[in-house]
Amino acid sequence: MSDRHGNLSGNVEAPPVPRGLLAFCFALMGPAFAINSAFVALAIPAMAPYGVQGLVIVGLIGSVFGIFPALWLARRIHEGIRED
Repeated sequence: MSDRHGNLSGNVEAPPVPRGLLAFCFALMGPAFAINSAFVALAIPAMAPYGVQGLVIVGLIGSVFGIFPALWLARRIHEGIRED
């Protein structure tokens, strides 16, 4: 995928994504992935013996994986609001 706002020379690096924006995106994506992973765990019959503890652990693991779409979303938002 091409960079929409990149310069043609390629020498100047883009400014880093602000930590506040990254935290906001993770606040959106972390719980979303936790809920989705808990629903997936409910759908798998092999998870039944683990009970509520298993659901909590799967939710925590899912929230950790939520950082990947949060990074992507933060970069996309930052590209859109950056002044060139």
